[in-house]
Amino acid sequence: MGRGTGQVSWGEQTELLQYLLYIFNTVFFCAGALVFSVAMWIRFDKDMGDFVEAVGIFHYWAGTTVVMVGASLVMLNAFIACCGVYSGSKCMVVTYMIFTVITFIMLLGGSAYTLDNGMEDSKAYPFIQEQMRQLIHQYQWDVAARRSVDIVQEYVGCCGGYSASDYTDIHLPVPNTCRDQVTGNQYGDSCAEIFGQYLEVRTGWLAGLSLSLCFFQCFAMMISVCMYMAFREREEERRM
Repeated sequence: MGRGTGQVSWGEQTELLQYLLYIFNTVFFCAGALVFSVAMWIRFDKDMGDFVEAVGIFHYWAGTTVVMVGASLVMLNAFIACCGVYSGSKCMVVTYMIFTVITFIMLLGGSAYTLDNGMEDSKAYPFIQEQMRQLIHQYQWDVAARRSVDIVQEYVGCCGGYSASDYTDIHLPVPNTCRDQVTGNQYGDSCAEIFGQYLEVRTGWLAGLSLSLCFFQCFAMMISVCMYMAFREREEERRM
């Protein structure tokens, strides 16, 4: 059967959709690489690793790892999309749609978990307070606990989990790592507050990039559905 003059041909539809998917997935590949790089930097930065190990906030790595894996799958999915639209394979477009849903859930879930455990006013704050207080209680006789406390206090620039009273309450002298090495003044901020701010900057960058990628994936999903419909229309035309 012929088409009316006002209708858009299958070729015109698919050409536009192909261009859109190529553009979107080129951007997705670059964005996925950026998110992956930021997650890798957070996960394997030496200072960050020392601080996380010192206060025992290892569960923070769970969110960054999920985001890292999700970002690597976004890059793989972008390649699948380009292959699918180039070859005109309906199967590859369906695969792309499935992977898009999976990566969307991974990035969204990983970002949510990271925000829940990596912001100054999140679960990280009371966790660090209690961890530091417990380490300070072992400060006099446990070498590993003393090293952990000193690492955080000296390099982050803070004193105690709650405040310097964590020492005075148990009749311990406030250590030198609680003082600015240049001025000699005692730090007024707690380690939970300063380390929470330290985490918040990195968490904000990672979650912001990851959630932005999730937002644009919604548009890519709509385009891929249109592409799938166009492929199905082509098959119907060939049967006529």
